[in-house]
This record gives sequence, structure tokens and C-alpha cells, in this order.
Amino acid sequence: MNIALLKSKTDKENIIEQQNTIIKYAKHCGISLDSTEIEGSDSNQVLEERKEFKGFLRSLNDNDSILIYDLWVFSDDIGELTKILECLLERFITIYICDQNIRINNDTPVLDVLTTLSQHREKNLILNKEISQGRPKGRMSKSKFDGQRTEIIKLLEEGNAVSKIARVLEVSRTSLKDYINSRGLKDLVEAKKTLLNKEQNLYKEQNNTIKKTKECTLIKGTN
Repeated sequence: MNIALLKSKTDKENIIEQQNTIIKYAKHCGISLDSTEIEGSDSNQVLEERKEFKGFLRSLNDNDSILIYDLWVFSDDIGELTKILECLLERFITIYICDQNIRINNDTPVLDVLTTLSQHREKNLILNKEISQGRPKGRMSKSKFDGQRTEIIKLLEEGNAVSKIARVLEVSRTSLKDYINSRGLKDLVEAKKTLLNKEQNLYKEQNNTIKKTKECTLIKGTN
């Protein structure tokens, strides 16, 4: 089934705009929508506390497709998003992010998923700032560390502390720490590790012809 998932409790885009964008995208891609669901739980909560959303996840079948306006329909938090995507990909469910013309499934390279999460986090920070301060829409301000972003991420992946990375790059520890926090680089590194582990486990199971479980442990149960 191809399911359109709309978010009711949000100050980003109203349901009508979400629905119109999804319908336009589905029509353009030749996707027939079988069902529309409205998700009303608080996306700031952790997945384990979102009973309504967990119920929706339990209702999905393997190889279903979900069409959403943007990733904030799932969650605003990178860690929670990673868990949700991991659950969906374990069940071979395809996610269409209609406003950005992005499709995520088991064939999507992990680095592409990480890039999407990174862009989502930065855009979400901008939106939240604009909403709270009433500013016109814009972009996150540039930083002198942007050119060293790849190297910083690599050093974080290797387990280096911020103080050590600052010494390696010969920069201020405080400025570097602010950059890492503002860009959520530690969260992205953890997301990458999780998704890489998922990909490696899937590869092992496919090679050993082991049947995958059909439900993520995070959404098991009736509560």
C-alpha cells in the first residue's frame, strides 16, 4: 500500500498544504495513493511514548510505502528519526519525502541518508528559530568551519574529543564546540553508525539467508 501520512500538530505546514504537496508529488511520480492517515502525537516525544504513532507503525506491512511532506512529520529529533527510519527500512518500507523529491529505501546508500538527515536538522533549526523570533525565512549562517566539516566529522567518528580535534585543527575549542553543537554533528555521527550497522546486519542476513523479523522491537506490544 501507498500511504499518505499527514501531521496535524505542527506549526510548520498545515494539513492542506501537506496533502496538496503529497498529491502533486504522487501524481507526478505515477504513485497511486491507497490511504491517508493523520498523525497527531507530539513529535517532540520519544518514540516509545508516542502510542498513536507506534500504532500506525504496527499497522504497516512489509514493502508498504509512506509519503510525507517532510521528515518533521516523523520527528524533530535526529536520534528519534534514526530509530524510526531503521524500523521502517528493516521492514523494506519506502519513504517518500515529497517536498524535497527524495526517496529512501533499502537501496539508498547510507551516506545519502546521512546527508538527508543533516539537511533536515539544519533546516529544522532555521524554521524553529524563525517561528520563535518571527523572522523571514532564510538560511543558517555560514561558519569558518564549514570548509573543515568533513574532517571534523571524520575525527568525531574516530572517537576524538572536541579538545583533541581543536588541537589537530589548531582552532579554538570553544568555537569548535559551538559549531559542532549548532550543526548537530555528534548526532549525525551516531546516526551514521546506527545506519551502517543496520546495513551491515542486513547484508549478513541476506548472505546467510536468514529471515528478517517483521517488526522493529521499538514498536512491539500493544501500548
